Amino acid sequence: MKRLFIMTCLSLGVGMLGATAQKKEFKEVIKKSVALANDVNNTLVVKNVFGSVNVEGYNGNEVVLEVERIITAKNAEDLELGKKELQLQVIAESNRVILHPDAPYIEFDKDKLRYNWCNNNEDVPYEHKLNFTLKVPNSVKINVSTINDGDILVKNTNGESVEADNINGGISLNNITGKTKVSCINGDVDISYAQNPKVASRYYALNGDINIAYQQSLSANISFKSMNGEMFTDFDINKQFVKTSKNEGEGDKPKFKFESRPVVQIGNGQVEFDFETLNGNVFIKKNNKS
Repeated sequence: MKRLFIMTCLSLGVGMLGATAQKKEFKEVIKKSVALANDVNNTLVVKNVFGSVNVEGYNGNEVVLEVERIITAKNAEDLELGKKELQLQVIAESNRVILHPDAPYIEFDKDKLRYNWCNNNEDVPYEHKLNFTLKVPNSVKINVSTINDGDILVKNTNGESVEADNINGGISLNNITGKTKVSCINGDVDISYAQNPKVASRYYALNGDINIAYQQSLSANISFKSMNGEMFTDFDINKQFVKTSKNEGEGDKPKFKFESRPVVQIGNGQVEFDFETLNGNVFIKKNNKS
């Protein structure tokens, strides 16, 4: 029985490899420039689904795009459908540029910057991926995300905020400034600051470590919550205490949730940083590069 089972699995595996080998593929690189003034009030938004997002700041007044579009399908007919349907959407406004994949089955809410996945449950007969490589004015705010098949990289920006979300991939923010909000479900988070954030920031990783390097002048209260992780730092800790918060419910019969988190104070504790993991550690280090 064991031998028969193994042979069956091998046969299935060969069949799957054969099906994969027969897939048709189309690739192209979309190149475009979109005007966006190098102003702290402006924002770049990238809401990807499949693929990576790489953003680099520079001293210019345009978003320079190189987007690799990849379509794969089992046959030529489905491949042509994918090439026709799946497109790059570029929305240029006076104070922001929004980039996202677009297709008849994708509904994107421009105001809330999110997708509505409930309107079309039909199976799409092709696979698609957009890999973004962008140069952006370095003073603008950054808001980027992806879901599958790619990592997020943001580097050399000095805007007021960076927001990054990834479901199945890592997040790297290198040599950045400003308020930071990151959420990573299955992957590590790596961050280094050219200047420490001056306002409250939040860092979340469900299944992965958070590695973060602040400038040595750090002055912050750092709260930490984890089920299976620990926090480590090479900064001197002035004191430790517990922060308690109360979240109120809604309706006629409100429910109250009380939560306590350990807090370590570094420096004078001038800003609040909140860290949370489920299965991962947090490493807070001094950035020796200035």
